[in-house]
Amino acid sequence: MNELRINEANIADCIRDGRRLEYNNHQASIYVGTIQGCKVLIKAVMATGATAHICRWMLRREHRAYQALAGLRGIPHCYGFFQGRFLVLDYVESHTMRHAAIVNRATFFDELKSIIESMHERNVCHGDLKRKENILVIDGERPCMIDFGVASIRKRGLHPINHLWHSYALQHDFNAWIKHKYAGQMQYISPQDARYYRPMRIEMIARWSKQRWTGVKNGFKGAFTNSSAR
Repeated sequence: MNELRINEANIADCIRDGRRLEYNNHQASIYVGTIQGCKVLIKAVMATGATAHICRWMLRREHRAYQALAGLRGIPHCYGFFQGRFLVLDYVESHTMRHAAIVNRATFFDELKSIIESMHERNVCHGDLKRKENILVIDGERPCMIDFGVASIRKRGLHPINHLWHSYALQHDFNAWIKHKYAGQMQYISPQDARYYRPMRIEMIARWSKQRWTGVKNGFKGAFTNSSAR
């Protein structure tokens, strides 16, 4: 793939003339436009103050992950991180897994697992694959991962906290793969796939909290609806 000659001017032009995506991303605003005839996606930090520092830190982290995964299939090509606030990626024509129709689930999830394993071989874990918006479906068949803002990158040498967190993130990636493949119906996990799945305490606590919060929220909603109907 040819590298684009990207500078401040054509990034500004792309943001001005491109299309802003209505996408729930906590790191940055998302724009799609064209630079030198190539369709690109730009993640731009538009916040100010303390929020901007956090967003810039997350985009730097994401850029390091893309650098480590350069050339890996199923990962968008990254053109670079500019001015400390613009991450420029190849735009992938696709739908998120939340809204896509997958033609062959067995083939799709086999390929997704292969991408995850290749990513782990490069000492990168995604860490947020349970979010369906972070997995794209290309032509209803091929998976692609995006949004590495909370990715874990394993450091060399003696870094016990980093290594502990990385092992958690690694298992979290496989648990997410299982969850999506079996649509949350864990009782149907095949013996071949069972070795990839290990529920973690923090996930069970999060699931319990979410269920309780959903119950409380629905209770309030029901009470409000009934009082309004009177």
